[in-house]
Amino acid sequence: MGGSEGLIEALGGWPGRSSPCALLSIQHVAGCYGLHWHTIKRLDKQALKARLEPADWSGVRIIGLDEFALHKVHCYAAVVVEPVTRRVLWVGVGRSRADIRPFFERLGEQCQQIEAAVMDMKAAFELEVRAHCPQATIVFDLFHVVAKYSREVLDRVRVDEANRLRSDQPACRVVKSSKWLLLRNRDNVAARDQVRLEELLAAKPADHGRLCASGGAQVPVAGN
Repeated sequence: MGGSEGLIEALGGWPGRSSPCALLSIQHVAGCYGLHWHTIKRLDKQALKARLEPADWSGVRIIGLDEFALHKVHCYAAVVVEPVTRRVLWVGVGRSRADIRPFFERLGEQCQQIEAAVMDMKAAFELEVRAHCPQATIVFDLFHVVAKYSREVLDRVRVDEANRLRSDQPACRVVKSSKWLLLRNRDNVAARDQVRLEELLAAKPADHGRLCASGGAQVPVAGN
């Protein structure tokens, strides 16, 4: 162990337990102390742990789960937050059920106090919440509900209708080119597109409800 690192370790972390990495980059601090980047990173983590009090999750009733990319390659991390207070509760590398399980294990008996869990439509998050907090209401993020609807429902209906109308080329072209028109909110449809929309909805009266469901209709957020 180097002299600088040994002195810092002997002091139980950075002097005053305030890491210079709060103001400077790890690389810059490593150069000043003549230590390796990973050594400074480890010491910074120690200082951070010393400053932070043990987390109090006793009042947590609603949690939000999400994922984010760590690097440009396919490497992800999961984060659990308390939406009401905007407090980050937990962060862990990975986004599988096994990766987020440590949060619920740490939550322990307090899992029973969770009333709702907000998330995107990721199966791993939903299954793990249901396993540890079966009483909690699952609330899917509206953005992902609409995205899934447009991708798996609206597009399927549009393609099926286009195939059905292959013998009627003008009508087929109207349906095939309608994706973004159908996804648009009715209030935002320009006057020049109103005629196209009417032609589209006239393609097959029996399917009006399916084809125009996204045009201003409220898509319900899935619950428990």
